[in-house]
Formats: sequence, C-alpha cells, structure tokens
Amino acid sequence: MRRVLAGDVLAFADHLARSPAADAARLVAEAHAAHRFQRRTGRIHPRWGNGSLQARVRAEGAAAGPMEADWLSALEVAARALRDWKLRHWLVCPPSSLYARRKLPNGGRVMAEIKPKVTAVDPVWQRVCDEAREAIATEPLLGGLIHSSLLHHSSMERALAYRFSLKLASGEMSEQILREIADQAYDSDAELGASARADLMAVYDRDPACHRYIQPILFFKGYQAVQAYRVGHWLWTQGRKDLAYFVQMRVSEVFGVDIHPAARVGKGLMIDHAHSIVIGETAVVGDNVSMLHSVTLGGTGKEDGDRHPKIGNGVLIGAGAKVLGNITIGNCSRIAAGSVVLQDIPPMKTVAGVPAKIVGEAGCSQPAVSMDHKLTGCVDCG
Repeated sequence: MRRVLAGDVLAFADHLARSPAADAARLVAEAHAAHRFQRRTGRIHPRWGNGSLQARVRAEGAAAGPMEADWLSALEVAARALRDWKLRHWLVCPPSSLYARRKLPNGGRVMAEIKPKVTAVDPVWQRVCDEAREAIATEPLLGGLIHSSLLHHSSMERALAYRFSLKLASGEMSEQILREIADQAYDSDAELGASARADLMAVYDRDPACHRYIQPILFFKGYQAVQAYRVGHWLWTQGRKDLAYFVQMRVSEVFGVDIHPAARVGKGLMIDHAHSIVIGETAVVGDNVSMLHSVTLGGTGKEDGDRHPKIGNGVLIGAGAKVLGNITIGNCSRIAAGSVVLQDIPPMKTVAGVPAKIVGEAGCSQPAVSMDHKLTGCVDCG
C-alpha cells in the first residue's frame, strides 16, 4: 500500500469530471500505463512519480489529507462516486474479483462497477444470537434446538421460516415445502420481517414473563402463531387461498389460535398465553394491540360481507373478551376481561360487562403497553 493524499484523489477525480471526454480517457489511460510500467519494471514511472497522484494534481492546489490506500483503487472509488457524470464511460478497471466488468455499448473501454459487500445492521437479530449463545452456555442440552432454530440461520427471517416449517409440518405437507413457502414470503415482502421484529419487541416490553428476545421465537405460541398467520395472510394476498387456508388450519391445530388469513393485523401485536384466540375474516386489528387468551373478534348471525370488528391502535383486550359484529373500537381503549362488546366504543375509554358499557376513561395514554386491567385506572405510561 502506498501513501495517497485524499485531497489528491478527489482533485484528480474532479479534474477528470471537468475535462472533455477525450482528455479524461487519456488521463485514465496514463494511470493504467503508469501502473503497468511499475509492475513490469519495478521502477517508478517518470511522469507519475512515486505512484501516488501528487504529480498529476499538484497544479490543482488540492488540499491534502493522508490516507493509506492503493492509488489505483482509490482512484476507482473516487471515480465511481462521479459515475453519473461524464466519467461514467471512463471508469478505471483494476484486475480484482471484487469488480464486475462489462463491455460498453459503444464498444469502448470496459467499465467497472464496484459490488461492495455491506452487512446490514440488525440489532434485534444480533441480540437474539447473543442470547442464544448465552443460553447454550447455561443449558448445553438445548444446544441442538437453539443452533437449528437460531444460530444456524443468517437472519431472523430465515430463522422464522425454519420455525414455521418445523411447527406446521405434517404428513400432509412436508417441512421442505413449507420452508420454501415461508422463504418466498419473507423474500417477497420486507414488511413480514419488520412486523416480526415489532411483534417481538411488543412481547418483550409488555409480557412480564418474557425476559429475553429468544423466548417468544422458541417458546411462546402466541408469537409463533402470529408469525405463521402473517405468512398465511401473504399467501392470501397473492391469490393462493387454498394454501392460506391450510396454514390457518395447521396454526389452529398446533397453537390453538384461529386467525383467518384474510384478517388484517397491524404491527406490534402481543397475544399473551394465546389459547383459544379467534379472529374472523373481515376483522381489522391496528398497531400495538395487546390481547390475552380466549379473545374472540367475531361476527353475529349468518350475515355475509364485512361482519367483524375493527380494533384501533393501542387497544388492550382482556382475557375472555368477545367483540362481535362490524363495530369499531377506538384507539387506546380498554376492554375488561369477560366483556361482550356489541357496539362502537369511542377512543380512550374503558368498557366492561355483558353487554359491555363504558365505565370510565382508558386510565392512561397507552393501555396496551401498560397492560393494566384494573378498572380503577393505571399509571400513565406515556
């Protein structure tokens, strides 16, 4: 590696950008020639000095800032930053496997296109992996389960696809087929992964029994059922309704959670314990909703069409509550355990009883986050 001045590189790239195409081509050709000369003879090129760009750009008055890099690679990086200028057909092409070469339409020089390997930052998945390693150190007997379910996978999406296939596989549908379905869903819709992370954070924040990120993925059937529903909903939106119905059936059989694949469920859903949850076909659930076991979002009678509840954002639904019919539950409301709700509820209210009636305000700004079910109100969590 030779010492290169950052200002020199930028000044040279700027000089190329401002030069006519023929001059830019000549300067780039000279750069290649100097590089080949030095590699072939072992001697410094008389015009290009010590192999840096100083000799070429000294007249430009470039500000100097030291940086260690190969000068030709540095030139490539600087030139690529200007690829949308007239330099786009005159990029330097160093011999490296990190670059993809292709012929120009006009039959001219070969243009290089950098393909950087960028690792996406995913703090949620990173923490899951860190906790997984700690769990193995604490309980080595779970090593096989944790490796196969978490550490073996490159991303949270891949881990969830594996869990989906493992849990829902049966004699009727193999793990391999289900894994391919889930991988396709996560690859096609980035919202599935985003929703899975929001749901995970919701469980961790609101469930006092959840102490680590790995718990919902490995052990909580509510979280796993919701992620399986999301894959089924994706299938429904793709017109693959029979396969979506199959996913619904298996989720109901395995987890005791029955969510119709046509239902629309927002991010940040937390279902605690999750036994006997029923969400109907035309139901809509907003973001950051919390519900406990045995909740039903159902219809009344045999009417067809839009017949299920619309739950607003931030709503808390207590255990055993039934919300029936095409009614609207306002944002940040609370439904007491065992209530039967048959009419619209305004935002920020608490309802209780059979049939449910408004008994007061919601008690705090975010009841779904506070998870406080007492009718006397809760500590403001906002």
